Amino acid sequence: MTNSFDIGDRHEIHLDSLTYSNSAVGRIGDVVTFVAGGVSGDTVLSEITKIKKKRFEAKIIELISPSSDRVDPPCDFFQNGCGGCQWQQIDYVAQIGAKKRILTESLKRISKLTYLPDITLHPANHTLNYRTHIRLTVAEVEPTLKFGFKQKNTHQFVQIDQCKIADPQINLSLSQVIDLIRDFQVFSVKSFSLRMSKSTGEVMLILICSKREKPNLGIYTEDLKNYPKISSVYLKTGERGSPIWVAGKRSITEICGGISYEIGVDCFFQTSFSGLGTLVEIIERNAQCIQPLTTIDAHCGIGTFTLPIAKYSQRILGVDLHRNSVNLAIKNAKRNQINNVEFQTANLAQIEGVKADFIILNPPRAGCWKEDLVSVTRILPSHVMYVSCNPTTLARDLVKLKSVYKIESLDLVDLFPMTYHFETVAWLQKK
Repeated sequence: MTNSFDIGDRHEIHLDSLTYSNSAVGRIGDVVTFVAGGVSGDTVLSEITKIKKKRFEAKIIELISPSSDRVDPPCDFFQNGCGGCQWQQIDYVAQIGAKKRILTESLKRISKLTYLPDITLHPANHTLNYRTHIRLTVAEVEPTLKFGFKQKNTHQFVQIDQCKIADPQINLSLSQVIDLIRDFQVFSVKSFSLRMSKSTGEVMLILICSKREKPNLGIYTEDLKNYPKISSVYLKTGERGSPIWVAGKRSITEICGGISYEIGVDCFFQTSFSGLGTLVEIIERNAQCIQPLTTIDAHCGIGTFTLPIAKYSQRILGVDLHRNSVNLAIKNAKRNQINNVEFQTANLAQIEGVKADFIILNPPRAGCWKEDLVSVTRILPSHVMYVSCNPTTLARDLVKLKSVYKIESLDLVDLFPMTYHFETVAWLQKK
């Protein structure tokens, strides 16, 4: 079917819908074609960039007839090819609608569900300046340093001086990061990340060097007074290296829903403060409704969900394989004087002899381990709440649970406007 087409061929194409990516989809002949940067409703002149077995990938050469959902991106760097976000050219109402459709289609196509409850939408309070954690690439070396993102679908570097979706406090820190790198001659830095607390304004800097470089940073805590927008500095060698504390505070503190959290350098915490608040409200509402005797939070992290719902459960057990997160969860329970919680460094499959009537699943993008899903059906709680950042793996995992559980409600929380990412909260009840 694809033999009559070549890379570089140009075709006019109408784009029908957005995909769970940076592309919109249409057809060249009978071949499904993903067009990067497209918007549902666009008619474009496209150029084929990749030919795969059952589909093409293409780029826009000319916008022939723009969609009514196409808008001017608020960020100049986006127009220059910055790959930090993907949907700035799409009207926000259309973004939300597309995410709802993507979730619905994923659940029906992969999970083979014949019935879905109405999806409750929770649009973002702010579509820009919401991220409290970003990572940037460093390009060039002494005497000129630049930072930015990789260009969409390439390894090309796009220099930026601010990020439109990052919190203003992070943007204020960016210039000081480069000053610090220059002042202390840490020219081996390949990238860096910034994590901040919305409540306290603290900003944590993690400098990431290549495996071959192990700089001895002569930075001391008192030196950070010259960089008032940076609260702490860590150093990593290689992507998988353990962060080493260099200067300043060893952690940052965030307060959400009246709960105070200590967040470590290598611990997961949501990147949208207001979006996290919405997730917690949904989970609290459902926990309050059932008042479980025993709850298991199967991916507890630092206690992000465990602690706010403890008041609705007689006993709650949080488990996670990340030891540092579990240790902080224990500390966070003590600092908030929450006494009916227990934390273990383990996964759900390793927990034996515990009966629970409520289980929370909040896995990473890859979804749940098969063993954890088996454990859910072994423990057989009356209710399960699955919080997912990936509709595809959510749908896959629901295949393992749908014989025992039905979906009572679905909430789509847009934690990541201007991107195709979102969070789903699926409330499951035993049949």
